[in-house]
Amino acid sequence: MLGFLKNRKETDNDQPKEETDIINQPVTTENIKNILSDSSDIIYQVHYINGNRHLPVTVIFVDGMVNAKIVNDDILKPLTQEKILNEEQDYKALIELIKHGTIYHAPRKVRKKLQSVLEDISNGYVALVFDKEKKAVTFEIKDFEKRSITEPTTENAMKGSKDAFIEVLRVNTSLVRRKIRTPYLRIKEVVVGRQTKTPVAVIYIENLTNEIMVKEVLKRLKAIDVDGVIAAGSIEEYIIDHRRTLFPQVLATERSDKLCHNILEGRVGLIIDGLPVTYIIPGTYAMYFQAPEDYAQNFVISSFIRILRYACTAITLLLPGFYVAVTSFHQEMIPTELAVSIIRSKQDVPFPTVTSIFIMLIAFEILLEAGLRLPRTIGQAVSIIGALVIGQAAVQAKLISPAVVIVVATTGICGFVMPNQDMANAFRVLRLVFVISTSIAGLYGLALTLVVLVYHLNTIETFGIPYMSPYAANDGKDVTKDTVIRIPLFLMKKRPVSLKTTNKKNQK
Repeated sequence: MLGFLKNRKETDNDQPKEETDIINQPVTTENIKNILSDSSDIIYQVHYINGNRHLPVTVIFVDGMVNAKIVNDDILKPLTQEKILNEEQDYKALIELIKHGTIYHAPRKVRKKLQSVLEDISNGYVALVFDKEKKAVTFEIKDFEKRSITEPTTENAMKGSKDAFIEVLRVNTSLVRRKIRTPYLRIKEVVVGRQTKTPVAVIYIENLTNEIMVKEVLKRLKAIDVDGVIAAGSIEEYIIDHRRTLFPQVLATERSDKLCHNILEGRVGLIIDGLPVTYIIPGTYAMYFQAPEDYAQNFVISSFIRILRYACTAITLLLPGFYVAVTSFHQEMIPTELAVSIIRSKQDVPFPTVTSIFIMLIAFEILLEAGLRLPRTIGQAVSIIGALVIGQAAVQAKLISPAVVIVVATTGICGFVMPNQDMANAFRVLRLVFVISTSIAGLYGLALTLVVLVYHLNTIETFGIPYMSPYAANDGKDVTKDTVIRIPLFLMKKRPVSLKTTNKKNQK
């Protein structure tokens, strides 16, 4: 038994079997068949170059991932009918002719390694395998079903661009190219995942974005060693600095205009093949309170809305705990008439205030989660029934006081004002922590928890940038430009100081 475990441990530490099977093997049709096995969607076709039986070539591709018409017109037709190919009887000369355009399709690569050929075939390429030369020429002819570009579903666009990212990497990078047309836009790819081989595009502007930040992003992506990248967390959780905090450190968005705006400011964009969500690096606290529409409206209106967001954030975080503190520990703070009203509403309620608040907050979270997971029409019905019927019935049955319902409803509505759901989720958890602390020590507990929270936020750094910048870094620079208020665009002549961009100015 111990010998088996020892052998098992040694095997687990060795290189994966699928990789050892491929390394150092020549590029031949037989080797490709041995690796890809008998999968029914892999097509193998033997063709004679211009009808010459002495010059066979194997055409290999994945059915459903390539455009059959382009394969016929641009690959097979010239391969069997182009007269210049008939003049050559040597495979080396034929490969050179194909490499330099005898076959019409433009994106082509000459492959000498079996692993590269297999990766190309899996990615929607057509491979021409020359067994005698142990080489293959691959052509990119991807054509598979994909979603059309539609409006954003999680981030409403009122006056901004309405083209949202989809699950195809090249479509998403083209959306960025259409908006940022500078020749200095750089898109570098890193393949992540031993099994999925998922390409991840790192996007930035050369001679503008901080090169140290770009190198750090690429370094962290290359260090990821997982089987696959299917969910967004497969990338996000591996590249962030602080993995034990509730607060998001990279900003997720499905809007192309939002990603491009931040790239122009000097940040780095991340696009993952197979996901309609992109990431903006680094994500600082103030960014989660900003929306693209802030820059499409009058600066006074935008500033008012931002102040409202910050105020609503304070309410959703502190109101339940504050209510528990003043009703349980500091009744002298409540005006007499209001205190009498609260006492009357609580007379027949069997639970203490803190228990009622907890019950309602948990019930609110359950209803919210049910509304998100169910189909849209059913989810809306569940939310309405839960809010109106169950809430009203609980009040009439004297299980919950009306004041508690009002406090929790106000807390929930204020939480929806935040533009970013990841930050809103962090505050959803934290308000429960504030309720617990105030139930123990009243307003002292609330104040202590708030101090700990502010301290924690100030200890976070994301890719070398303080999380609370510009509030707690760079000597307060940029605090009055694009944070709680937004000054007019023509006065925002410099990029954020904290990003340390190469080009400091964005306008003259």
